[in-house]
Amino acid sequence: MNKQLFHCVAAALLGLGLAGLLLWPGAVAPVRAEAHIHCVNQSGTGCDAVCGGGCYASVQTAVGSAPPGSEVRIAAGTYTDPAGTVAVITRVLTMRGGYGQSCSDEDFDPDLHQTVLDAQRGGSVISITNVSHVQLFHLALTRGDGTGNLSGMGAGGGIFNYNTNLLVAHSVITDNLGSHSGRGWGGGIYSYSQDGSHMTTLLQNRIVSNTAGTDPASNGDGGGVYVLGGEASLVENQIVDNLGHGANQCWGGGASLTSLMWGEVLTNVIQGNIGSRTTNGYGSGLYISGGKVRVAGNLIEDNWSNSGNGGGLEIAWSDVEITGNRIISNTSSGGGGMYIRSLTPVTMANNLIVRNDSGFRGGGMYLVQNYPDPTPAILVNNTVADNGPDGIATWGYITLTMTNNLLAGNPAGILASHPASLTLAADTNLFWNTSDPITGSNAIQQDPLLTPDYHLGAGSPAVDTGLTVPWLAMDLDGHSRPQGSGYDIGAFEGMWQEVFLPLVLVNRQ
Repeated sequence: MNKQLFHCVAAALLGLGLAGLLLWPGAVAPVRAEAHIHCVNQSGTGCDAVCGGGCYASVQTAVGSAPPGSEVRIAAGTYTDPAGTVAVITRVLTMRGGYGQSCSDEDFDPDLHQTVLDAQRGGSVISITNVSHVQLFHLALTRGDGTGNLSGMGAGGGIFNYNTNLLVAHSVITDNLGSHSGRGWGGGIYSYSQDGSHMTTLLQNRIVSNTAGTDPASNGDGGGVYVLGGEASLVENQIVDNLGHGANQCWGGGASLTSLMWGEVLTNVIQGNIGSRTTNGYGSGLYISGGKVRVAGNLIEDNWSNSGNGGGLEIAWSDVEITGNRIISNTSSGGGGMYIRSLTPVTMANNLIVRNDSGFRGGGMYLVQNYPDPTPAILVNNTVADNGPDGIATWGYITLTMTNNLLAGNPAGILASHPASLTLAADTNLFWNTSDPITGSNAIQQDPLLTPDYHLGAGSPAVDTGLTVPWLAMDLDGHSRPQGSGYDIGAFEGMWQEVFLPLVLVNRQ
């Protein structure tokens, strides 16, 4: 028997022997304490059977004792620290909440066992600096204050992350402050990559009621989230009721993504965020400046600012694809739904842009460029309806390409303002507004017969009358295009089923 075969047979026999012991009546599988697991619970005792790295009552003590690559498990309860900051992380680490007091796998239930880290306004809740990667799961981070984390400024009340690949998942970040003195960045989360090589990933978190800045003499950016540099992925988060600044300017009431190498914002709820209550708020829901970013499948709703641009979102100098979003009931002075200023192409397809309001121009969207180099925008199969005072407004040098869009119920469909230097290539769009001074070629000007949720009603002139767009194979609901003999106009394909009632014969004898 060769050596390799011997080891295989020995391993098999050992496995059978262990299985036999486990199946023997009354046998109990031993619990092995793992050396890489360090645990925290309310008493600092009772978890040694699981946590070979030790059982602690202090989160910081456990983090400081854990070698690189360790896992820190934190049982249910509220944890504070005399220093304010509950955990300072300077090495590769995974931190998990949601355990019972034993910290065992069998006692893991995040719905039952809530792990709260409370900084009591004494610093950021978690501070991470110059680490290869850190992962945070099932934590509630609250009452952090990032004042002083940056020279003359503050950042990252909930999480301050510097030059680290960061994953935050299934967590709650709430009631944190970026700064109360000087400019504030990232009330909930601040993540910075100095050389652009780091990745920030936020997955299925609730980022709620955080504030970037409160100093009346300074600005506040990224009430919920501020990511600067590197790459970013925001997927299935709820970014709700965050505030950029109460009394001064803000870029990104809900989230601000700046100077990214690459980014994605997918299937998030971005709702009820405020850029600024008194003065200019830019991108009250979402602000993107610089980089290549995909924004898809999000609900961007009820975000607002007292003045400024981009109630729902603002795109500045970025290569952005905006696909399959519902942009609803947002408010700003310019660009109630969205505000776009960019020298690189911005593509918008399958978006529902409805009931947004602007006190100045661009109720649905406002495209602006005051340089001779134009802002290029490509709009395909969007529904822009019931916005005020107009569906789409342009100012300055804009190159606008439009195919299969539906503009209805707006006081004006498309308006071009001074200096009117709009280059429009519009083909086969439907217009049904109070005023339609610009329609392009092959326009359909009939009532689209929209349902209350902006789908196409039976008999709509938008059905089967659009141009074929090979790269756009689905509609906003995920149905394939086309459903009939041709593409439909707008964000939705018309979907009806004919009902055939059986013939019932009645015997009258």
